Amino acid sequence: MKKMKVLLFVSLFLNALFLGYGGLVASQMDGINHAQAASMQKSAAYYFTKKSIFEHAELYDVDKIFIGDSMTDYGEFQEYFPDEVVLNRGIRNDVAKGVFHRIEEVVNRNAKEAYLMIGVNDIRHGENRKDFEKNIRAIVQSFEGTGTKLFIQSILPVNNGLYGKAVSNKKVLQFNDLLRTIATEKGIEYIDLYAYFLDEHGQLDERFTVDGLHLNGEGYRMWIDRLHRQT
Repeated sequence: MKKMKVLLFVSLFLNALFLGYGGLVASQMDGINHAQAASMQKSAAYYFTKKSIFEHAELYDVDKIFIGDSMTDYGEFQEYFPDEVVLNRGIRNDVAKGVFHRIEEVVNRNAKEAYLMIGVNDIRHGENRKDFEKNIRAIVQSFEGTGTKLFIQSILPVNNGLYGKAVSNKKVLQFNDLLRTIATEKGIEYIDLYAYFLDEHGQLDERFTVDGLHLNGEGYRMWIDRLHRQT
């Protein structure tokens, strides 16, 4: 009976999910339990809540807009650029497909500059390179013919000693190579942040992180410093 309740909950939950984001969750369903189902529900609720808030905002013709997952979500970008109008379009746990399914709202803000960082959760969830590439190209295409200058930022390294093995830096480098290739093909500026966050062991330097994945204050300071130097 308990197993049947879990399966019923999961079925109803999946039916309620929207477009491609539901597909990602569906791919992670093997061996699901109550705790995992609750976590998925919480993640999806956060995504759709933030997406709705973004869509009902009324600020256009801004200077900068940052797009991505939790790495972007947690950043106080307006404070880093106090003389400009800056929007944050990060959603924690998001993936390239999730960004694509909300990119229209981002493009419509008519920003002078847009900064994309996405991919670590695609790696974490086992997304293959072909599908990741398809979604990145779709995002890039969405900006074509607009007045927005798009920048593609590299995925940052992780510290496996702190975070575990869910994301390997070897895979991060592979995805970064793909991002660089797309940027070169499309004439988009690629911002390589990866190397500036490494320690002597090729891991995300502990001075930039608490959990081995997300950035602390010093990490964001380094990120913004590199943007000032490279743009």
